[in-house]
Amino acid sequence: MTLDYANLRQLDLNLLLVLDILIAEASVTQAAERLHMSQSAMSHALKRLRKVLNDPILIRVSQRQMEVTPYAREISGQVRQVLTDIQATLLVKETFDPATTKVDFRMATNDYVEATIGGQVLSKLMVDAPQVQIRICSTKKDEVLAALDANRIDLFIGAELDRKPWHDQQALYEEEFVCVVRSENPLTEMSLTDYVARSHILVSLRDDFLGIVDRRLAEQQQARSVIWSTPHFMSVPFLLARTDCVALLPKRMAEQCAKAMGLKLLPPPMDITGFTVSMVWHQRHTHSSQHQWLREQVAQAIQAL
Repeated sequence: MTLDYANLRQLDLNLLLVLDILIAEASVTQAAERLHMSQSAMSHALKRLRKVLNDPILIRVSQRQMEVTPYAREISGQVRQVLTDIQATLLVKETFDPATTKVDFRMATNDYVEATIGGQVLSKLMVDAPQVQIRICSTKKDEVLAALDANRIDLFIGAELDRKPWHDQQALYEEEFVCVVRSENPLTEMSLTDYVARSHILVSLRDDFLGIVDRRLAEQQQARSVIWSTPHFMSVPFLLARTDCVALLPKRMAEQCAKAMGLKLLPPPMDITGFTVSMVWHQRHTHSSQHQWLREQVAQAIQAL
């Protein structure tokens, strides 16, 4: 049904509340008391309603008693439903009980973030939210904002984005890089000479063999030999454990893999700028209780690391 805005403007929506109370009480005095209005203000509102609806609404049947008109009785149920819908839509906040609600969240992130915080989030879900499901989506970084706008994903977690004004963001933690080699390597520190002499494994999301390190090396008239490039962070520890290669990896992930996979972490031989891991979402979900809960689980997982 198309809204007739011109006619609707003639009706003060507050009058619907007045109409509902007048029908319920069949008394101007009692209706005024329930709405904490003066009797003269209620009488004025009734006069306006009579003009707009072209119906007396209340008619006097004795000196002390008034009666609701048949038309007012007829529309009373619809008026109450309109007021109920307004209250539910605008005034009553959505409630979310993770223990009983079934919901499917879609998060875009990479395997590094999933491996770093996923275990903490998953263990909490299994205890506190058994019907909540999380789907990890492998959305390309340059497509994330469009996916958020189209509501294809609920949340992005990763390095900061050049977001739009309608995207909200919360920084989660600062990450730094470490050099990773297998534990049999005798080095206790890695010089620049050692670093460039080794074969390198590179995590590249751009499908190439060049990273931020290569630009830094070029500034010093140095170069390294990247012999393996992969978009997957989590495959790199397995590759390092079986070779004499070196890789630059995020420290939190490397620390989790080091003991289990026989790896050694060394400081990089040059200053390498780290990055901030943030979560980004569309503003349509900022005040949603279930999405607030999801973001709280992620934030708590970071604190537990």
